[in-house]
Amino acid sequence: MPKAKTKQLHKNKEKTTKGTARQSGGKKNYFSATQLQYLVILLISLLIYANTLFFGFALDDGLIITDNKVTKKGLAGYKEIFTKNAFYGVFGDQASIYLPGGRFRPMSQAMFAAEYQIFGLSPFAGHFFNIIIYGMLCLLLLKILKSVFEKYDNNPWYLSLPFVATILFACHPLHTEVVANIKGRDELLSLLGALATLYFAINYIKNQKFHNLLFIFLAFAFALLSKENAVTFFAVVPLAIFFGYNEPLKKYIRVLIPMLAAFVLYFLLRYQALGFIQNPVESKELLNNPFLYAESTEKFATILFTWGKYLMLVLWPHPLTHDYYPYQIPIIDFPDIRALAPLIIYLALMIFSMVKIFSKNVFAFAILFFLITFSIASNLVFNIGTFMNERFMFAPLLGFTIVVAFGLNRHLTKPKRLTIATIFLVVLVSAYSVKTFSRNFAWKDSYTLFTTDVNNSPNSAKVNAGAGEMLLRNVNDATAEPLRTQTIEKAIGYLKKSVDIYPGFKSGWVFLGYAYHLQKDYENSRTVLEQALKLENNNSDAIGYLNSAALECYRTKNYKQSEANFKTLIRYVPDNTEYVYLLADLYANTGKPDTAIQILNGIIGKKPDYSKAYNKLGEIYGRIYGNFSKSVEYLDKAYALNPTDLETLRNLGTLYGLQGKFEPSLKYLLEAEKVKPDDKDILNKLSITYLNIGNRQKAEEYSLKSK
Repeated sequence: MPKAKTKQLHKNKEKTTKGTARQSGGKKNYFSATQLQYLVILLISLLIYANTLFFGFALDDGLIITDNKVTKKGLAGYKEIFTKNAFYGVFGDQASIYLPGGRFRPMSQAMFAAEYQIFGLSPFAGHFFNIIIYGMLCLLLLKILKSVFEKYDNNPWYLSLPFVATILFACHPLHTEVVANIKGRDELLSLLGALATLYFAINYIKNQKFHNLLFIFLAFAFALLSKENAVTFFAVVPLAIFFGYNEPLKKYIRVLIPMLAAFVLYFLLRYQALGFIQNPVESKELLNNPFLYAESTEKFATILFTWGKYLMLVLWPHPLTHDYYPYQIPIIDFPDIRALAPLIIYLALMIFSMVKIFSKNVFAFAILFFLITFSIASNLVFNIGTFMNERFMFAPLLGFTIVVAFGLNRHLTKPKRLTIATIFLVVLVSAYSVKTFSRNFAWKDSYTLFTTDVNNSPNSAKVNAGAGEMLLRNVNDATAEPLRTQTIEKAIGYLKKSVDIYPGFKSGWVFLGYAYHLQKDYENSRTVLEQALKLENNNSDAIGYLNSAALECYRTKNYKQSEANFKTLIRYVPDNTEYVYLLADLYANTGKPDTAIQILNGIIGKKPDYSKAYNKLGEIYGRIYGNFSKSVEYLDKAYALNPTDLETLRNLGTLYGLQGKFEPSLKYLLEAEKVKPDDKDILNKLSITYLNIGNRQKAEEYSLKSK
């Protein structure tokens, strides 16, 4: 379209817009039709998420905010934010092992660091900025659609294609995962930057001013550094220009050059932080690679099944869940109709759009937009590490809302149809808004999210384990009965289901073991925790619970269970001498001193400098066998290795006291007092020793201290 003609069209449109700003009788409205459109979009996008302002952190917020040491450095962490894996602040240099493929999305993390610098750990601030960014994004979207679909931006203003497409996008419930979850900032910023790229590209097409090319570079770099899926706008931008304008090839090239430069910048920064792009398919963990045990045909069929579910959720967003991990989505194979039907539908959509786009068909544009922006998260290009997620529809959803908007727009020619279209839009926006507002409450915190979505994703190992974990974290010794027992039993039910779905789920086994531990069912706890250790023999949580139970059973004289726990620990952590020593200590105090001596000598054979073994041998020979000379021999070795060990000093003081050698006894007991001045047993022994050497004043002084 010639430049002069384009300007004239805009002038005519401005006159039309100004004309609608006056009511009959010449009275002027407070807002023009265009202003009303922007105002309604802003209000709807802000109000339907207003309840999230009072929510806490949830789900993966810990990985990027609350548990991330780099983010919590505030502005001082910016160097690491732009040069390290996003999860470096949690996992250190092992981040790429825990999450194969790497994460490099510094823009959102930089914002979180700035918020931490100013507000501290404030979920209110996080939710507030998410809502504001979402409102800005929706306003920018309306502005862009008004340019691309200018001839459909007609009266009445509330049924124009740009407005209807934007308002449906703004209130659609599928967006709750992005907006209501603070960590969803990466999606928000990425699409905001991508839309800004398109906006400046359109501006350049209109006025050919150089500064727009600079803004294209900056906006696209911002989008890519927020999240890599903005790369799809390499195709979206030319598509929008082709659809809305008739321009020569050279203008497309001029627009794409700064986008390419931005991509090169992004790639260089990402390469510096993560190295070459890795494919998460390399992961051998099912929860990071859901197709791990699937045949090639099963993988493709299951992917097609998820494509069908996406279409169903776009059309009917209920029920919603944050979790589609194995095996909420079942592995299927051909000729399952759940794979064949989506295949036929998507092929038909692709053929239709490729044929009709050259006649600038709106449906074709909308379909291509959907397919292009969905491609990177479809699992077809590369394995994204999960079956599907609702947040992957954040940008593609616009294709659907354009289709609905155009369908309504075509019914404006007759008054009766106009009324029906208006009623349909009001009902749809109202239903979407109510659903969005109510779904937001699931994102109040991790407890609410998991205990809500376990009902919507009952076949997911991860959400069942998460619900069990959240329930266990919600009880303690102060929790009243019968609530405490009921909560633990409910958690056990979820955790059992989790490991039934996926027997290789380490966290599921660990928390199930912890649940039995809370019930003081130490035998079942040990059996379950051993399953976790078979999967990961150095799992620190499983080891910690086993050790805690072993010591508790020892304290309560449940020696059989204590022995079983220590033996399990020794089997899976053979290099930890402490567990071997504790088992020897148990035998020494339960009538098996010979076994204890054998174990302790074994320790000394491997670790000649392990003073506690010498001390325990000295104690056994003195207390149990009455062999004082042997006892002194071992205790002297223990003292030489560690002269400040309280138990060695206690045993030496006691041993010499029993032999009537009160001077050396006093020496060691006084040294023990220096190590632990408030030890009642040491103070009492000092009182007795002073009495035996005739110092009554000191004896009475220590007697008072020992009480």
